[in-house]
Amino acid sequence: MVWGSTFIILMMLFSSWSWAESNIQKLETDYGKIFIPEYKDWEMGRDMYGMPFIYFSPQVNSQRSNISFTYTGVDLKVNLAEMGQDPKGYQELKNSWAQSVDAKPLEYKTYKSWKNLHGHTVHEVGFDYLFKEKKYAEMSYYVDCRGQLVYAKSLRLHVNNDHAPLMHKLVSELDCGAK
Repeated sequence: MVWGSTFIILMMLFSSWSWAESNIQKLETDYGKIFIPEYKDWEMGRDMYGMPFIYFSPQVNSQRSNISFTYTGVDLKVNLAEMGQDPKGYQELKNSWAQSVDAKPLEYKTYKSWKNLHGHTVHEVGFDYLFKEKKYAEMSYYVDCRGQLVYAKSLRLHVNNDHAPLMHKLVSELDCGAK
C-alpha cells in the first residue's frame, strides 16, 4: 500500500513537471535564452519585422496583438530609471515617430519600475496613439536579466484590452539564462 501511494505521488510530480515544461517557451538567442509562458492559440513568429521573436494573439477586431522579445546582449550599465525622472526624451522620440507615419499621439503611460516573479527589475513605459482612425496601445519593457538587457514591446488595438494583462503576465513571468 505504501509503495502504491508513493508511486502515485511520484507520477503526479513527474506529470506536473512535464506539463510545466511544455507550457514554457524557450527562445534561444546569440546572447542567451529567454523563457516565457506559452499561451493557447498564440503563435510565435521568428525573425519578423526586424525582431527575433514576436508572439501573436489570435485575431480579435480584425487585428492580432503582439509582443516582441529581444535579448540585446547589452550590459545593463544604462540607468533606465532616468526615464522616470525625465520622460521628455521618450515623449520626443515617440512624437517624432508619430509625425513620420502620420499618427497622432494621445497619451503617455507613466514610467514604472517593478520586480517580476523571477526577481528581474522591469522598467515600463507606454504610449497610446491614433493611426488610420484606429487607437493603439504600445508598451515598452526593459528587463534587467542578470545584468543584460532584454527588451520587450507590446502593441495592440486599444479595444483589445483583454490582451494587456496577458502581455504583462508574459513580462512578469519572463526569465533568462546564459547561452
